[in-house]
Amino acid sequence: MLLFPATRFSRGRAIAFATAVATGATLLGCAEPSGTLIILQNQVPTVDSTSNACTVSSDSSTLSLQSGLFDVDLDRPYRYFVYPLVQSRLPSIKTAGGIERNSIVLSAVRVAIQAPAGVNPGWAAGCPGTFDSPAAAVLDPAQGRALVTQGFQTCHAQRMNELIAEGAISGDASQPVYFTLELTAVADRSGSELLSDPFRFQVQVCAGCLQWMYPLTPTCTDAAKPNPHPGNPCNIAQDTGPVLCCTDVGGALICPAPDA
Repeated sequence: MLLFPATRFSRGRAIAFATAVATGATLLGCAEPSGTLIILQNQVPTVDSTSNACTVSSDSSTLSLQSGLFDVDLDRPYRYFVYPLVQSRLPSIKTAGGIERNSIVLSAVRVAIQAPAGVNPGWAAGCPGTFDSPAAAVLDPAQGRALVTQGFQTCHAQRMNELIAEGAISGDASQPVYFTLELTAVADRSGSELLSDPFRFQVQVCAGCLQWMYPLTPTCTDAAKPNPHPGNPCNIAQDTGPVLCCTDVGGALICPAPDA
């Protein structure tokens, strides 16, 4: 806190002094007010028709996801991805040479997993419920950037599958169980850490809810060919389906079922 000796200021001098103090605080990188860095929404990825790669738009007018769906009973544990659209609301401050002083460097998205009320997930050592998912990007003032972030790691999927098997939570989609992902963008501004306000996103966790014919999974010999239900091309374990799986001669599950 800065202390100044009592003195008599004219109205003009007081305004000039307050402006100088505010400008100095901005340039020195003091703590920013809430809303300076925000996560607007969770984007929906699309598949490029040429490369077949999943892409995420940084346009806030594109489709966003209001809640998610995560099938944790596939052939193996999968990650769950979120695509937060992060925006800087800092004002532009440029030097005489045109260099932007208020650019920030995003370094990670901090994820805090909140279990449903009354459920203790008992995350294993090495699989914490709060972690940083790396995300590298530079944001200029008023610019937005969509990121690709792990919301659940494979170890979280494995543990939630165990919770369903133990009866601690329901895996039936008709009895929805939601975990909440609290996302916080982490950035650097002139050597000082800058955090966004938390953004909360609910994900329904289930067993088999994205699988075609579940639990009546066909053998790979009997499964339709080519596979008419390959699932979400960006990640078969999340949000949209269905995905047709099959069992091989040894009884192991294969997702998606092969085309031939």
